[in-house]
Amino acid sequence: FGSRAWRSPSHRGPTPARRARPLAAAVPRGGMSTQLQGIDDFIARLERIAQECSDKPEQQAVEKDEFLRVKQRLYALLEETRQHIHERTSLLQRRGNCHETITKGHAIRMNLEEMRQCLPKLQALHKKAQGKRGAAKQKEELQARYKDIRILKRHVDEVGELFAASTAGADARREADQLGPPATLLGLRNAATANPEDAKRLLTTDEEEALASMKKRDAELDKQVEKVGSVLERLDPLARQIGLTAEAQRLKAEALGEDVEKADQDIQALNKRIGEVLKYEKNTNFCCQMVLFVVLLCCVGFVFHQLQI
Repeated sequence: FGSRAWRSPSHRGPTPARRARPLAAAVPRGGMSTQLQGIDDFIARLERIAQECSDKPEQQAVEKDEFLRVKQRLYALLEETRQHIHERTSLLQRRGNCHETITKGHAIRMNLEEMRQCLPKLQALHKKAQGKRGAAKQKEELQARYKDIRILKRHVDEVGELFAASTAGADARREADQLGPPATLLGLRNAATANPEDAKRLLTTDEEEALASMKKRDAELDKQVEKVGSVLERLDPLARQIGLTAEAQRLKAEALGEDVEKADQDIQALNKRIGEVLKYEKNTNFCCQMVLFVVLLCCVGFVFHQLQI
């Protein structure tokens, strides 16, 4: 047929789809055999190296340190609680008490309760770490963790006070709204100003009785104040006398203290003199003993000399 003879599809070149197939498709999967010798061992070795170099051991090491895990949880709760408090405050100012503010308030209370439970847990973990055998080598780390506990406790208290202040402010605004509308620039500017016509009318019976009772109560208070003043006037000379007596006793006590100090100095000087006398007597006794010993030797020598004659 020549060079341009017809060829079957099996003898033709690869199709475009086959030419575009990636190289990874040619790699055997699972238990399929391959023509490359040792490729299975090479793949297994690569998988083992990938497992050894992965981040799983570091994550497990971090998870084993319970103190760091609880500390990170506390910081996350603090940030979340502060954000909830600010959002709840802005919602109360814009919309008042609604379902969303109630939900955020409940979430804030749950976070505060969890943070208050985490603090004793941190203290227990720190105490447990101090009781371990190698605690002396990790003294600086233990001190840093103790400072972290104090800082976290202060942050938790501040968040609790912030939530309490926002709740108290919302309650005050709610009570003011229940009592009546506040004085505003557009509507009730002169709501707190007294009516000048009320000063020109006569007092009613109830108002006169109220004024009379107030005057009577003021008179009774004045009488009680006068009685207290008279008692204080009578006690004033006695108090002055007590003050003078106390001053005299103080002077006597100071003089007695000076006498005691002087007597102590005299006793110390006497003890010093007694020590010197004892030392002198000891030297004198030694000299006397030496003289007596010399005299005794002379007597013995004289007797021995007489016996030889």
